[in-house]
Amino acid sequence: MEYVIDYNTDKKFVSVKVKGKLNFKLVEQYSVEAAKLAHSKSCHKFLIDHTETKLDEGIYKLHTDGAALEKFGFKSNDRIAIVILRAKDSSHFFDKKVFDVKWSNFKYFDTVKEAIDWIVSGD
Repeated sequence: MEYVIDYNTDKKFVSVKVKGKLNFKLVEQYSVEAAKLAHSKSCHKFLIDHTETKLDEGIYKLHTDGAALEKFGFKSNDRIAIVILRAKDSSHFFDKKVFDVKWSNFKYFDTVKEAIDWIVSGD
């Protein structure tokens, strides 16, 4: 797994583009780095793009557990958009997990455009 972290100066959010097989240690690493970058810029908006990541059901555990998010450096007022390409037969699982998310400023999306629109609408 590899990732690239960037700060979008125009729309004021941190983006993380992830590629390859999901690995918990690297998820923790990029999350900590992204949170530090954002908070150093007084930013509370994140786009995590998993469209090129090989996913399994574990992705939902990594990003919906409030304790893990806090451990990674995220704050409860951070606005976090996760983009995942989901299989056509996985919509029920996906919808249920979105419903179970603990933080209100956290949402899954099918496209990067939808995610960015949501991130910037939350000022």
